[in-house]
Amino acid sequence: MQLSDRHVAGFMLIEVLVSLFLLVLGATAWLSAQASALRQTRLGQHQSMALMLAGDMAERLRASPAVAQAMAFSSSFQEQAVLTVPTCLPGLCDAAAWALADAALWRQQVRQALPQGSAVLDVDPVGRSARITLAWREASAGDGLEGAAWDTCAATLAVSPGDSVRCLSLGVVW
Repeated sequence: MQLSDRHVAGFMLIEVLVSLFLLVLGATAWLSAQASALRQTRLGQHQSMALMLAGDMAERLRASPAVAQAMAFSSSFQEQAVLTVPTCLPGLCDAAAWALADAALWRQQVRQALPQGSAVLDVDPVGRSARITLAWREASAGDGLEGAAWDTCAATLAVSPGDSVRCLSLGVVW
């Protein structure tokens, strides 16, 4: 039995449609993988910046253990949207005022380096230790890292799980 030209053309049309469907499916999977890689890269950049900023504050605390308590600060994520840096000129400020201005300047750096970056610094001068917590808004927090150390937000930040806020908490001893 031989197929007519009409039947052959119909089979060819079906073959072309199936091929196009498979091509679109492959392109969609590739684009999805690219978008995921881009999100992971951005998250990695933010995490690296957060680690660098936390290390910077740790070094500031180690350099000035006598005034470490003056550097402590704590406010919610929303309250940190507006930060003011007190002016402190050399020779006109005592060590505690200088430490407060230094901490405010560091918080401003956090705000600029991370998307809506915020920070909490809890200092224990007796134990010569501190807990540095950095928080920032991540465009897509659903990246499979939930429950990791990156999500340990300080209670004072008042962040709820649905806020797409990523946190990094680091303990420092000097």
